[in-house]
Amino acid sequence: MRHYEIVALVHPDQSAQIDEIVARYRKIVEDSGGIIHRQENWGRRKLAYPIKKIYKADYFLLNIECEPSVKDKIENDFKYYDSIIRSLFIRKDHAITEQSPILKKLIKQEEEERVAKEREVAELARLRAEEAARAAAAAEKEKAAAEAEESAQEEADDTSDGTVDEKADTSSETKTESAEGEDSTGVSQSEPENADETSEESELKAEPEETTA
Repeated sequence: MRHYEIVALVHPDQSAQIDEIVARYRKIVEDSGGIIHRQENWGRRKLAYPIKKIYKADYFLLNIECEPSVKDKIENDFKYYDSIIRSLFIRKDHAITEQSPILKKLIKQEEEERVAKEREVAELARLRAEEAARAAAAAEKEKAAAEAEESAQEEADDTSDGTVDEKADTSSETKTESAEGEDSTGVSQSEPENADETSEESELKAEPEETTA
């Protein structure tokens, strides 16, 4: 048996069936007693030049060990299979099992994209956390300001009530003092009147005594 490397381009409209296509040719090789040493799916890639007005295609790679007749059968089948738009068969001296440079590059790109996405998600989470912290701080500040304003209003109300009470007490004291003044004035005015009346009565009583004498 000989070693061959096969690269095939699958029509983009048939990309969903690429696993079935690969499985079909794997079966042909294995049923003939051959061996599959390497199988890779390179995904959709841009073509170096258009093929039948197609600009992209899905690639797959097979490294097989089989008889030349099996290789010829697969190659002939590719020519009449509409899903395969182009293929390449290369003779190899030995079995190849390690990853191809293209697959390594794809894996590296996927890893870089994954890391970049994780960083983006982490950065987004950090920004959201900072925004939430700022919102919480603003809410706390607003709450403190509202409490301070409420406390100031309560103090103002208490001061106003105290002023009203003081005015009421002052007015009451003034009225009390005024009433006391009126009472004392009435007493002092009545005493002289009584004194005059007494002296007049004494004089009237004295006058008859003189007349009698």
